[in-house]
This record gives sequence, C-alpha cells and structure tokens, in this order.
Amino acid sequence: MKIHLAGFLAIALLASTARSPAQSYNLTDFGAVSGEKVSGGYGVNALGQAAGVSSNPNGDIATRFSNGKAINLGTLEPLDVAIATAISGSGEVAGYEFFSSTANNTPHAWIYSNGAMTDIHSASLFPAGTMAEGINSSGVVVGEGLLNSSSFHAFLYANGRMVDLGPPGAYQASASAINDSGQVIGDFYSTTGSSGAFLYANGKFTSLGKPAGASAVSAFAINSTGQIAGELYFSSTPSHAAVYSNGLWTDLGAVPGASGTHATGINTAGQVVGIAIFPVTSYHPPKPGKHVGFIAVKGGLVDLNTLIPSNSGFIITDAIGINDSGQILCNAANSSGNKHAILLTPK
Repeated sequence: MKIHLAGFLAIALLASTARSPAQSYNLTDFGAVSGEKVSGGYGVNALGQAAGVSSNPNGDIATRFSNGKAINLGTLEPLDVAIATAISGSGEVAGYEFFSSTANNTPHAWIYSNGAMTDIHSASLFPAGTMAEGINSSGVVVGEGLLNSSSFHAFLYANGRMVDLGPPGAYQASASAINDSGQVIGDFYSTTGSSGAFLYANGKFTSLGKPAGASAVSAFAINSTGQIAGELYFSSTPSHAAVYSNGLWTDLGAVPGASGTHATGINTAGQVVGIAIFPVTSYHPPKPGKHVGFIAVKGGLVDLNTLIPSNSGFIITDAIGINDSGQILCNAANSSGNKHAILLTPK
C-alpha cells in the first residue's frame, strides 16, 4: 500500500492543529514466521500479544506474535490457508481455516489453546462454514456462520457448543467482537430490508440505532465498559469514525481527502484508533487508494506516522487495535515495501 503525499499532509495538518498533544511511540516490528516476508495483525491483547497472519511466498499462515517471536499456529488440515483474527487476554487465539478437502473450501472456525488448534465448526448449524472474529478471556468465541452462499448469521461458541445468535429476522449478520463481560457486537441486514449494528448481552439484542443525518452504522470493537468503536455512513459524504456510548453515537469526524474513516479499536480509557481510506488513484491499471492509521485525540484524528521515530523505516497504513496500556497494533510497509504487523508502545 503506497502513501501519497497529498493525503499524508492533510492528516499531518490535523496532527499539528489538534488541541490536545498526542502521545509519541516506540515501534516494535513483529516480523513474520520463518521463510515468509509479509505479516498482518488482526487483534491485540492486554499483554501486547497479537494475532494475525504471515505470508509470501506461501498463503496465509495463522500467526501469534508474542515476546518478539512470530509463531506458526499450524493448520487443522495439511497445507490449508488459516487466518488468526483475535487473541484473548490469556493468549488463546481464534480464527478460521479454509478446508481444501471440501469442494467449496468451506471455512472452519477454530481456537488455538495450550499449543493445539481445535476445530469448533458446527456443520449442522452452518453447512456453508464458520469464521471466528472475536474471543474473550473466558474463551468464548463469536463470529459469522454461513447458512448458504448468500445468507449468514452471528454465532457464539462457549463450553464446547456453538449457538446461532441470528439476530431474529436476520438474512445476513456477523458478530465482530466480544468483551470479558460477554457483550457481543456486530452488524445485521434483515429479511425486511432493515440494517444496522447490534449489541447482544444477557440474552437480549439491542439495535444501536443511528444518529440524525446518518444513513447507516457499523460496529467493529468494544471495550470493557461497553463503549463501541465503529463507523457512520452518509448518503452523499465520506463515512466517519464514531463511538457509541450510553445510547448515543459520537461522530469523531473525517480526514480531508479521504473517502472514509472508520474506528477499529477502543480501550477502557476510551482511546480510539482507526483507518482513513483514500480514493482509488487509478482503475486502468488498478491502483487502490492508500490507507493511513490514526488515533483520535481532542480536536482531530492524528496520523500515527507523525508520532513514531522519523527513522523507523516503516510507513503505517492501518491501526488495528489498542489495549489498555495504550499499545497500538498496526500494519505498516517496511523499507522493502513489504507489509508487517508492528506494535506501537507509548514512550
């Protein structure tokens, strides 16, 4: 992912005009498993451990990044592609694997714990596959279960049993995260055409609604107090990163020149990180728009590239999550142009 100067300057300007000073960070390169050149992060825990993938020259390899090492988590079937999407406070990892032994490469959700990967897929509930997206410290997993090629529901897996959460009336739905209190968030599209974000807690679904002026909302991350990081969509303007708390959405604003911003992580202190996505620069040949990772501060969204050492050798493209110590999991391009998962630690 290439950074284009015009958009970079636009976000840097936000950093310089923000009313609250932003924290600066040291950077740790997570690297990749042996033999691979590329890695990417999907989730971070309170210990600064991360879950993600390594690849190139091989396909995606489920990886746990811990104590300076990139650990290959293996596969359920030989030579399959596997993706680690989330990591708990105790270091358990959740993800999914595309089974090459099935005609349609059906995905199977799994948990990695105590050095072993366990298949948690329920073919009876979700014949077209399951993909784990979140895990909490009790080992409860949430994600997406495919009923067929076009319809899917949110699922919850606990104590050896998978449950179809729906929500009721949903044609398409996915659970994206779960906190240690068991609160689950996700998005849905119903058979009646309605859509939105939901919170599931104590057996009850709550629609998160949408603020005046927004055409739709999405929920991506939830912290220990139930605050939710997500995105507001508008009919004629770029999407905005947002936070849902106490029944209300707060718009975190936009980045000049970006085609949208969304919040990907939120910690207990309410610190929010996310990604600004810029428009496609060329269709022939195809050149996707750049991504820039940001942290929200009072007064604006700050480009994380302005908060790391100038000689780091990395350009941050995506901020993926933030833990309660303020450490931020990012994906970044190194000096060779390869993407690596990195960890930013407050100085």
